[in-house]
Amino acid sequence: MTALRKTDLPDEFRTELARLVRAGFTLLPLGGGADGKAPLLRSWAGPKMTLSRVLAPLHRAGSLVYGVRLDGLAVVDCDDDSPELVAAMEARFGPSPVHVKTPRGRHLYYQASGTPPNLRGEGLPVDIKTGPRAYVVGPHSLRPDGGLYRAAKGLLGHDTLPLLRSPQGAQDAPRGQGRAEAIPVGHRHAQLVREAIRMVEYVDSIGELLANLEAVRDELCADAATLPDSEVHGIAAWAWDCRLGNRVYKGRNSAFPVNRQALDALRRWNNETDAIALYVLLVDLHGHTQGKRFALDFMAMRSSGLSRLSIPRLRAARRTLEAVGLLAVAGKHRAGSAHRTYTLTRLRPETGEGSNITTLPWPQGAGKKGGRV
Repeated sequence: MTALRKTDLPDEFRTELARLVRAGFTLLPLGGGADGKAPLLRSWAGPKMTLSRVLAPLHRAGSLVYGVRLDGLAVVDCDDDSPELVAAMEARFGPSPVHVKTPRGRHLYYQASGTPPNLRGEGLPVDIKTGPRAYVVGPHSLRPDGGLYRAAKGLLGHDTLPLLRSPQGAQDAPRGQGRAEAIPVGHRHAQLVREAIRMVEYVDSIGELLANLEAVRDELCADAATLPDSEVHGIAAWAWDCRLGNRVYKGRNSAFPVNRQALDALRRWNNETDAIALYVLLVDLHGHTQGKRFALDFMAMRSSGLSRLSIPRLRAARRTLEAVGLLAVAGKHRAGSAHRTYTLTRLRPETGEGSNITTLPWPQGAGKKGGRV
């Protein structure tokens, strides 16, 4: 059963959001996704939103869920509300005067201080969220599935938050009060490029993208005054051009091209499915860099889960790719010093399209259907 949307926002809910905005917190409207925790606005990591800009999407969506953006804040997000876990976190990072009970755990609020540790890597069911590109669901929020966020201790915006105590006990000052910036000189350009790629598909215009990047520069970059507007504008223009040209790379959540004529050529061979599978895998792993050299360790490919084909079938598929002209030896094997390396090559179909050119017959038994590889 789907929860009914609320057509109006309760006065208590609106009053709480207005109080937090007056206290200086940056809020954002939530309500997307199955759990109602996804932002309702594409661009939310830029300048601070006004109260009306937060309330309007909530009203339209009938959502009673909002986020607290963690500009200068840190939240210890415990998946478990056990007293033992909460006590262990406060013993490690210092007592927090503000606790918010979540549907399955607890949020402990602090001022940001230094680089937090990776608690998941330590086997703990805890995340530490911080920074202007991070947020947590705020108190008094009610998700569509009935999950409620309620104040369990103190009052956000009223009680003074202490610094998140680092494991070494260092007490860095909050941002804007002498605290070291997150992006040091020498790393600013690369980080802005990464931020641009993350944002570019969620903004409505290049102007919105530029405003977001300028906010990242001004808020997160060390010595921001020495990073010129022209450099930020250039990054925004490049990212926007990548979006228009469908060239935004997003790791595994992205597409890559496979030449149809290459597939047509492979379908003429008796082990076509194996050869096509190996070809697509190699294009996925190595096709993004033209002329890239790589070794083919079939045993390692099987053990890592890249392929379930047997080693003899993988070898046969490799020979097919070489025979078709999609794979070439780039470097010879030298015992004890170097593995044989390969490179992906491209078919040149235009050489067989002239009116005065006759296609040569395939060599008998060279791998055509019915032949052997």
